[in-house]
Amino acid sequence: MPDGAFHGRVTAGAGEWLAGVVGADGANQAVRWRDGAVEPLGAAFGLHTAVAAVNGDGVVVGTVTGPDRAQHAFRYRDGHFERLPESGGSSTALDVNARGDVVGHDGSRLVVWPTTGPPRVLAMPPGEAPYGRAAVDDDGVVAARTGYVADGALRWHGYTWTPDGTRVPLAVGDVQDLWRGQVVGGLGEPHGVTMAAVWRPGGEPRTLPGGTTAVAANDDGVVVGAGGNGQPLLWDGVLPTPLPPPARHVPGAVTALNEHEAGGFAVPDDGEGAVPLRWVCR
Repeated sequence: MPDGAFHGRVTAGAGEWLAGVVGADGANQAVRWRDGAVEPLGAAFGLHTAVAAVNGDGVVVGTVTGPDRAQHAFRYRDGHFERLPESGGSSTALDVNARGDVVGHDGSRLVVWPTTGPPRVLAMPPGEAPYGRAAVDDDGVVAARTGYVADGALRWHGYTWTPDGTRVPLAVGDVQDLWRGQVVGGLGEPHGVTMAAVWRPGGEPRTLPGGTTAVAANDDGVVVGAGGNGQPLLWDGVLPTPLPPPARHVPGAVTALNEHEAGGFAVPDDGEGAVPLRWVCR
């Protein structure tokens, strides 16, 4: 971590990059790592900063929270932070693809902020609203789940949207990532047990043994996610491999994957804060 930081977490990965946040100077600040070397980016606009995603060029996106608790989406590129335009008084950035397109929420709307030009609103079915994480693939396809109420209970639907706005139903599940046309996440309903899985729209889901949710995949087909007790797991084929914490730490979570390492965090035995963590296969 940078000098003066007292806790941190990896929250995103792509290419050679891991990205996340550290606590320093009274606020969470954005950082990037490459091969374990840390690059402090600072607190976006001097505000509490959360990092959601990074792409292979090191473009970082996330959300800041102001003193009024309103959230605002940002993108970090070319050495500076920029706010993403919003019309609903608040916004969140959730993912970024290889060319720099960002998907997130503008108020209660699901939108794509392209690298240039105005944001594009993705149409919702009647009675449904964006719910949880959304992901954008390198070809511009977006995957997300929506929430709606039926018989007094929250339900999910899943969809993908093509760049021309066409909406296609998706197997019900928790969307965490979208990798080369495959959705990465967990199959299941709200408040129930989910199964870690990857699946293509219209295709048969592939469940990952021992997992409750998958969070990321890379070009080698490696997938990372969580087991039944939240323990960090990696799938390189069929069976899961546990990702152990360092000595004198307890498992935290695996939250990200790039082309050669996984990232997340662990918690010291004394319970003081969390430390950013990477796992490297050699």
